Amino acid sequence: MSITPRTNCSRDALPQFWEGQPKDLSYWAIPNWNESLVGMTECCSPNEVHVSGEGDFEGCVLWCLIPDSILKDKDGKVHDNKEAVIADMRHCVDLKGNLSTGYISGGKVRDNAAMGLKMGRTTLLGVGVWALLTVGMVMA
Repeated sequence: MSITPRTNCSRDALPQFWEGQPKDLSYWAIPNWNESLVGMTECCSPNEVHVSGEGDFEGCVLWCLIPDSILKDKDGKVHDNKEAVIADMRHCVDLKGNLSTGYISGGKVRDNAAMGLKMGRTTLLGVGVWALLTVGMVMA
């Protein structure tokens, strides 16, 4: 899908929520104008840049999934410092889009999936130990 840069989008506003906004994924968003589209296309690659927005923001939100090259460290793990990931994404778009004026941006870094799995196993282990203790007390 071809995205057309907009000239009427405010660089100082993004809706809090928009249609198509990812729920459980790491993403970054910026208003749609020529330089921001150039920066997003370069920095989001190989992921696709999407355009969204409703009402006053129709066509004014560019967003993409944060690519692994920014999201993950050299060992393939999601960075612990979410603010650093967002800052790295913004720096990339600034550099590649040659952005010199201020603008609003937003994003979210999903929690590390491996971390969630480890917490799930710990909880399951705790429930298992509790069940064994309870059964042992009832049988005694």
